[in-house]
Amino acid sequence: MGQQEFEIPGKADHLESFGFKLKAGGAHISRTIMLTEITRLLKSSNASYGADDYNRAVVEKNFLGKATESTRQKTLRHLRELYGLSSVIPIFSLFRDLMTSDAESGALISLLIAWARDPLLRATTPPILNAIIGDQVASGDLQQALTDVYPHQYSANNISKIARNAASSWTQAGHLTGRTKKIRTRVQPRPAAVTFALILAHVTGISGEQLFSSIWCRLLDLNASEARSLAEQAHRQELLTLRAVGPVVEISFPRFSQFLKGF
Repeated sequence: MGQQEFEIPGKADHLESFGFKLKAGGAHISRTIMLTEITRLLKSSNASYGADDYNRAVVEKNFLGKATESTRQKTLRHLRELYGLSSVIPIFSLFRDLMTSDAESGALISLLIAWARDPLLRATTPPILNAIIGDQVASGDLQQALTDVYPHQYSANNISKIARNAASSWTQAGHLTGRTKKIRTRVQPRPAAVTFALILAHVTGISGEQLFSSIWCRLLDLNASEARSLAEQAHRQELLTLRAVGPVVEISFPRFSQFLKGF
């Protein structure tokens, strides 16, 4: 798989209004997906929070227990870059709903939204998805992938830093294991994560049977057959509605219609 296979299809203004980020840059220049922080913040807040509420929660009330105001401000900025942190951003509201309904899917759901919102993380995808389960994924592989996309934008030191942060994020999500020697591991998605993947694919304009072979499902280490099987489980859990008549497949998301108006 080359880099072009990891580009997000669809009209930029449509995707950005949902909460995707398509322009260069991203939180991985400084941080990882910050799974511990976002999980703790969601548990300490509620679904009605807007941007100002999250600002107060992180900076003023110090929900995340950071030592200094400067650290709290930086943490807020990076979490906002990665996740949105506002009830008016559809992708974040959907993410929050699914995180609340299935905490065990939190790592993969967080990876999916960060992937949608951070071009730097997306750029490191080929070495991860191209690796055979059990093989080592070296920092140099991630650095080369970044250099392929950004040949002149970042210094060698920054490329190395982004690669380290991305490796940590892929490790937090479960795609890699090991502290220094990173080994490719197959993740084990649950219906909630697959539901999020299918919705993200739907928003980008993919429909029917092709939803199951989208990049979003491949990020969960699923082939089309496996993705469909998990979608059937999600249907039984009323996370989505799946109808199949012969080769024709129709998927809708009535439970999340409030987040998908216009999408």
